[in-house]
Amino acid sequence: MGDYAKPSAAPTIVGGVAIVLIVIFLRNAWRVRRYMRTLQSQGLPMPPHNIVFGHLGLVASIQKQLPADAHGHYLADQIRQRYPSLGSTFYVDLWPFSDPMLMVTDPDVVAQFSTADHLLPKHPGIKTFLYPITGGYDLNCLNGETWKFWRRLFNPGFSAAHIQTLVPTIVEEVAIFRQDLLERARDGKMFAFEEHTLSLSIDVIGRVALDTKLNTQGKPSPWISALLRQRQWAAFGLEMGIWMLINPMRYIHMWNNRRIMDKYIDRDLDKRYNTGIADAKSKTIVDLALKGYKSERNASTKDKSEIDSVFRKYVRSQMKVFIFAGHDAASTTMCYCWLLLSRNPEVLTKLRKELDAVLGPDNAKVVSVLTENPTLLNRLTYTLAVIKETLRLFPVVSAARGGLKNFILTDSEGRRFPTEHCLVWAVHYGIHHNPSWWPHVSDFIPERFLTDAERPEELRPRKSAWRPFELGPRACIGTELALTELKVVLALTVREFDVQEAFTEWDRINKPKGVKTVDGERAYQVQLGSAHPVDGFPVRIFAR
Repeated sequence: MGDYAKPSAAPTIVGGVAIVLIVIFLRNAWRVRRYMRTLQSQGLPMPPHNIVFGHLGLVASIQKQLPADAHGHYLADQIRQRYPSLGSTFYVDLWPFSDPMLMVTDPDVVAQFSTADHLLPKHPGIKTFLYPITGGYDLNCLNGETWKFWRRLFNPGFSAAHIQTLVPTIVEEVAIFRQDLLERARDGKMFAFEEHTLSLSIDVIGRVALDTKLNTQGKPSPWISALLRQRQWAAFGLEMGIWMLINPMRYIHMWNNRRIMDKYIDRDLDKRYNTGIADAKSKTIVDLALKGYKSERNASTKDKSEIDSVFRKYVRSQMKVFIFAGHDAASTTMCYCWLLLSRNPEVLTKLRKELDAVLGPDNAKVVSVLTENPTLLNRLTYTLAVIKETLRLFPVVSAARGGLKNFILTDSEGRRFPTEHCLVWAVHYGIHHNPSWWPHVSDFIPERFLTDAERPEELRPRKSAWRPFELGPRACIGTELALTELKVVLALTVREFDVQEAFTEWDRINKPKGVKTVDGERAYQVQLGSAHPVDGFPVRIFAR
């Protein structure tokens, strides 16, 4: 008799695993949906909730009315507009794509979890988002004592006093940017303005952090190119499309980009380390951090001929996040400054008059004037107000925290919001666009950020309502650097050029499909790591 083939156990095993996964999924779904229903029964605000789909249907209907590539931070304000009775703090259930979310667009409520005495930890999704870029050892991902240690080391390099000493270096890089714009003006063609602002911001950070000329405004550095490619693989879990998350090539690209970044950062870091030993007066951001690290570890420069491996690992992450976060905030804001100034000629006139008064009427001398006297930047109060109002209308990031047991938030009506099991989302766009905190909320009014004597009382900003860099101990370490760079850019360029947005021309050539505005704004923000102007902000530029 012939042998009979034994039935394979593989289908049985696969079937069993599938059943287990389905049971786990359904159990978690029931747990989340029941939790949201419990909160709803307590009278806590949320949009109408579906016991099966949560708020996925609501979000899908909102997304149909937005461009497919619109940034996720529009969601909270869209919900507020659709359900104005919810107030400024409410729950949203997007499981399984996210933990239950507590969306907060009330600055007083945000202050309850972002101060030193009441600080929620960064949500784990932040590390998931930044891991492809930084590896997870950067200041944004760290918590507790580890975060305090590394923040303390890097604080001196980002202090206002130290940034002021770096102004001549920043001016040098911005002068290259200005020359590039002159060539674009002579060319007369439409171009993506953000490509140039991104390159400038990257070069500035390379100089002030490592005293390394990355020369992105010339020929891009391989590791910068790898970092920019890596942005597309950063995912928090709320992305509009799922293909990027399940793309099998994602991890191969992430590994290769990270390999390239580490190779070149190590080279520049070693070069900076050796130079720093020889030059005791060197004061780049990394030099100051290394000095602090050795002091904390009680190690002198003679103890080792190479950088400590722990310091190297953490500095790699910091360099990546400095480039990533720093170039985002500054480059994006440069684009939107020009957008808003071009639409508001009366503001542009006031800005130019201030620059004439503080820096002198001869724009050709601004480089030497600021190089010799960087403190003049402190007198550009209207310039700073323009930057702050731009960041109000177009904030680059938000803040996501992880909820804790017995950590309760309270709004002005006395409602108590449990944070356990929740992603607590301080939505900066939602705060900045909420008419409860900002009169004439959609208007570009830099006077909001002048002194009380220089503005109407009604325009006085509400405490803690302006937070593009966050507030409290977890505020962005690079705030002063970004604001200084932006002031230098406007000081060197705003009197020399006129910029004209060219979305109509871009659309005629590229014929985009679908919805192309958010609340009527064609220059809406898309997610490329953080928020960026759509289509690279196409413009034409003219020399004055």
